[in-house]
Amino acid sequence: MPGNPTRAAEPEATTAHGRLLALALVGLATARIVATYPVFNQTFDEPAHLAAGMEWLDRGRYAYEALHPPLARVAVAIGPRLSGVRSTGEANMWREGNALLYAHGSYERNLAMARLGILPFFVVAAWLTWAWARALYGDAAALVALGLFTTLPPILGHAGVATTDMALVATLVAALYAFDAWLVRPSVARGAWLGLASGLAVLTKLSALVFLPVSALLVIAARWRRSGDGTARSRLGSAAACLAAASLVVWAGYRFEVGRVSVLTDGERREAGRQADGLGLVASARRAVDGRTLPAPRLVEGIELLRRKQAGGNASYLLGERLRNQSVWYFFPVAVAVKSPLPFLILAGVGLACLAAALRRDADGGRLVPAAAACGILLASLPSHVNIGVRHVLPLLALLAMVAGHGVIRLWASGAARTARPAVALLLGWHVLSTSLAHPHYLAYFNELAAGTPDRILVDSDLDWGQDLKQLASALRERGVTRLSLAYFGSADPARHGLPPVRKLEPYRPTTGWVAISVTKLRGRAGYGWLDAHRPVAIVGTSIWLYYIPEADLPGRAGGRGGRRGPAARRSAAGSRIERPAGPIRAAACACGPRPPASASGR
Repeated sequence: MPGNPTRAAEPEATTAHGRLLALALVGLATARIVATYPVFNQTFDEPAHLAAGMEWLDRGRYAYEALHPPLARVAVAIGPRLSGVRSTGEANMWREGNALLYAHGSYERNLAMARLGILPFFVVAAWLTWAWARALYGDAAALVALGLFTTLPPILGHAGVATTDMALVATLVAALYAFDAWLVRPSVARGAWLGLASGLAVLTKLSALVFLPVSALLVIAARWRRSGDGTARSRLGSAAACLAAASLVVWAGYRFEVGRVSVLTDGERREAGRQADGLGLVASARRAVDGRTLPAPRLVEGIELLRRKQAGGNASYLLGERLRNQSVWYFFPVAVAVKSPLPFLILAGVGLACLAAALRRDADGGRLVPAAAACGILLASLPSHVNIGVRHVLPLLALLAMVAGHGVIRLWASGAARTARPAVALLLGWHVLSTSLAHPHYLAYFNELAAGTPDRILVDSDLDWGQDLKQLASALRERGVTRLSLAYFGSADPARHGLPPVRKLEPYRPTTGWVAISVTKLRGRAGYGWLDAHRPVAIVGTSIWLYYIPEADLPGRAGGRGGRRGPAARRSAAGSRIERPAGPIRAAACACGPRPPASASGR
């Protein structure tokens, strides 16, 4: 990666102690990530990514699904393949992924090996955060930025699962760093670096095709006074090197495949002959490429799938409201606001204020680049119809960590040191404490703004990604439960995780006995509202609510009250609290009734 030529005030050389501290921060974060592997079963998307990556490695093709590019998926599959797992040839991607995870009776090992494939991306992202912050703000700010980045729960959580989101943090930040360096001083070498990094970002996740240009425009705006260096020939040559490198990298990622592109449905092809005029740009482009033989056809088909997904939307949930096929512009701002530690957001705000105040004195606005790039990612996400988690904008946290690091150092060195330094110490201590208490539930972390009710704000991958099935099995064994009705949001097979005989809990069908339901099903899906009339016995992990429903509590049963408790029952429940896991995640506080007798376990 080329260095940044506009390093703010040449800082002192990085000391050996500083480098050791940086390595220690990354090492500690790595240990925290790896420690989560045995705690959680697979999240919803992990088997699909593993299956597609293993197909690329083992069968020399990439046919399961084009919506996601192959880079992170191949990285996920390398570990299991080295440990002896091989493709089974299942036609269904999800069944294939589960077959790979459960292969040879070594589920824990296979899952851990898949998750290890994402760890290098975390290390690269941490190094980029440190290196870019050091180039812009100096050594001390870089260490603070690295410390903040390596303790952010969303970063630690997604670095610990075999998905594509952490990989995009590394590759997108690398591409933005390379673009900033190229913008200041274009050259063929820097153009090639930019092409390499941009190609890897596109190979990681197709959202890079949106994030990169929007962020690049804002970076240009931040650098407008300094973006004119270089002759027209050098710019043309470096742009050509960038395009060539990016094209080569992307094509290599798709195994240098050349094939026929299919982006139109049969109905659209029949309609094509009757409608030749009045087509929009997108429709004309789709018609132009359909049926053509092109390099990397799966990339083109993936872009079409992403377009359809954006057009169709998805079922999502925000602030107590179920959403469908809607673009809620404030989804990602809310997600960032509640999923990031509050002291981190405050320090990022301080850093941004310091950068804005210094803009008049800054000759080229280069220090604003990380903030500008973060704004680009957030702006590009606002019109999205796919609103299912902060993970989709995860790279902006790395950029905000740089800004926050700068804010810490500027505040510490400010003229009001007598009040500023205690405030900085308090904020950093708050950050360290809150993020430490989150262990190991990093995926489900919410800050204090959630006020103990995260399930009333967000669900899905922000709270419940199917990760708590193992904890459910333990909770049921402790209670001697022998039969269970289950509504599980996840891709794991409950029968393989030590659960008692399970009956599927169907929507709109109240039942009795022991009931467990994923909070995404409870809040984000219709048909389970009848459970709101009952008090859960416990919240398992952070995402599965466990109930015991006596027969008398259902409508139509003898003595039943339609799910409502009588005065005596309410009095008996008044003194006890719902069982909750240790840590910062707190679901809605509510009283629970007396624990049912052991003889009722098998209902």
